[in-house]
Amino acid sequence: MADGEILRLTTAENETYIIAYRLKDLEERLDPAQFMRLGRGALANLDMLRRVSVMPGGTYVATLSNGQQLGISRLRGRILRDHLLKL
Repeated sequence: MADGEILRLTTAENETYIIAYRLKDLEERLDPAQFMRLGRGALANLDMLRRVSVMPGGTYVATLSNGQQLGISRLRGRILRDHLLKL
């Protein structure tokens, strides 16, 4: 999750780390087959994805295996859906 140029990273074990790094820069360094941007402020490891729920207004919420929930924009929701259907 991003808050300006501060990132809050959460591990599979629910450990949280705060780093000064731009989300865009981190996204460029990660494998796009394993990590996907879910919206303006969130990236997720697709291996951690457990459920995607449709919300009113056409947005989505991703639930990860560590229980964390992340909002997904409408555009990113369509991209995620297309990606998952190809698997």
